Amino acid sequence: MTFARVIGRLIKPIGRAMDWTPLAVAVPAMIALAVAAGIEPVSVAATIRLGALLLGAAAGFALVDPVPVVTPVPRWVRQWLRTLLAFVAAAAAWCAMFAVFASRAAPGAGFGGYALEAAVCLSAGLACTAVVVLRRADRVAGAVGAAVLLALAASTFFYEGRVWPLPEEPDWSAVHQGWLVALPIPVLVLTMANGWAERVMASA
Repeated sequence: MTFARVIGRLIKPIGRAMDWTPLAVAVPAMIALAVAAGIEPVSVAATIRLGALLLGAAAGFALVDPVPVVTPVPRWVRQWLRTLLAFVAAAAAWCAMFAVFASRAAPGAGFGGYALEAAVCLSAGLACTAVVVLRRADRVAGAVGAAVLLALAASTFFYEGRVWPLPEEPDWSAVHQGWLVALPIPVLVLTMANGWAERVMASA
C-alpha cells in the first residue's frame, strides 16, 4: 500500500478522534465578531489579528491524543496528519472571517500581509501545543499551548520595533519581510516535535 493511500485511509479516523470543540467554538465567535466589528482600519486590523491568534490557540487542541490509536502507522505520521487537518480548518475559518470584512470594508489591499501573519499565528499555536503533548496527552496540553501563544503575542507589544502595522503605513512591506523570516521557526518546531514525539513517548 502506498504512503498516499495510507494517509487517505487515516484521514477519517484521525479526523473523528481529534478535539474539534475549541475550533467549533472559536469559528462562529470570530465570524460574529467580524460582522459586529467596526470598519475603521484599526478595528479591522485588530479583529483580523485577534481572530488569527484565537484560531491558532484553538487549533492546538486538535493535536492532543489522550487515547492513542493502536495502528502500525508511526505516531509522527498521525501527528503530522492532525497538524495539517487542524491548520487547514483554522486557515479556512480565518479566510471566511477575512471575507466578511472584505464584503464590508474592502481590506483586500493588505490581504497578503494579514495572511502571512495568520500563517505564523496558526503555525505557532500548533507548534506550542506540539511541544507540550510530548509530555502530556490531555486537554491541559492544549490550554498550555494556547497560553504560550497568547503570551508570545502579548510580548510583541514590548518590542521596540513595529510588529503590527496597518496596510496604509509606509513600513507595512518592511515589517512583513520580518514576518516572512519568522514563518519557518514554528514550522521547524513542529518538525522537531512531531518527529521526536514517537521516541519520547516510547522512552517515557
